[in-house]
Amino acid sequence: MKTSRRNFIKAGVVNTAALGLGLAHGGVPSKRKISQAAKSLRILILGGTAFTGPHLIKYALKRGHEVSIFNRGKTKPTVYKELFDEVEKLIGDRNDNLEVLKGRQWDAVIDNYATFPRWVRQTTDILKGNAETYLFISSLSVHASFSKRGLNEEDPVATTDDPTIEDMSAYGPLKALSEDVTRKAFGKGAIIVRPHLIVGPGDHTDRWTYWPVRIEKGGEILAPGDYNRPVQYIDARDLAEFEIHLIEQRKGGTYSAVGPLSELSMAEMLYGLRAVVSNDITFTWVDQDFLAQNDVAPWREMTAWMPSGGKFDGFGSFENKKAVTAGLAYRTLADTAQATLSWWNKLPDERKKQPKAGLDAQKEKIVLKSWHSR
Repeated sequence: MKTSRRNFIKAGVVNTAALGLGLAHGGVPSKRKISQAAKSLRILILGGTAFTGPHLIKYALKRGHEVSIFNRGKTKPTVYKELFDEVEKLIGDRNDNLEVLKGRQWDAVIDNYATFPRWVRQTTDILKGNAETYLFISSLSVHASFSKRGLNEEDPVATTDDPTIEDMSAYGPLKALSEDVTRKAFGKGAIIVRPHLIVGPGDHTDRWTYWPVRIEKGGEILAPGDYNRPVQYIDARDLAEFEIHLIEQRKGGTYSAVGPLSELSMAEMLYGLRAVVSNDITFTWVDQDFLAQNDVAPWREMTAWMPSGGKFDGFGSFENKKAVTAGLAYRTLADTAQATLSWWNKLPDERKKQPKAGLDAQKEKIVLKSWHSR
């Protein structure tokens, strides 16, 4: 089914007013005002130079906090040089060199990238008693099953027969074990945040970036499966602000950090992205069975999307009520889209020529041609 934007809206599937685009006059999302925190905190970020780290640092500094970052010192933060000049840089290695953390005190710790429980155990052994709060960044991949819609913080997590394994193929169980290590070490001072697909400026995975970039190019775009299929993600900047808020309020517990605020269909997301560009665009919705028959992979090629039914049916329907009650707030889709495009378009050409996820342009043409010739 090939659908123009006009006909799609006329059919009542998408109501632009309900998309929450949040566009101010001139098509630019309004920016949030950031006030100073009531109390300046000393915050240690384990990691901090990759995707979410710079957003965390920037927001924490604007709130008036003192920031230290701990990492191997190998990533060259050239884009954020001025930002990183404002923080204390501690050099070490999560695997075997934590000496620089010993004998130091912070109000809060954000463990931004650990997967292996051993790493978390080693840092919590040093930092318990030297920090009030330890926030561990986990993942919604900890769940034991994704077939149920409406998964929340109380649903079962995945397990492994070998808790000593350090293999990313056991990513979900290892994150779940790391959560347990954090809770055991810090008790009521433990905060567990489980993000969904993290998106926005700085995304080095391209797992969501594919869509605004592809839509900006225009033309006929392959859209996956049922246009009413729900989709979820979390802007890295919203995630960063939520983490700092939890630390400031000392809100211990486990939170599913997923957005948007209310259910968003794949069609609403794609047409919301369409609304921030001005190219001629048509979406062709291709049946999920046809995609499977033509080896179009969900999540990796049709990014941010999982087919209906089956073991991943609930992957776009996690519950966010607890996190929202605790203070998670969301930017508009337009804000996320425009910021992502602005960042992407400034990248070197070589980087843009080699996206790490998304459907190859030639393969998209082949699949569309095959779909039309059924």
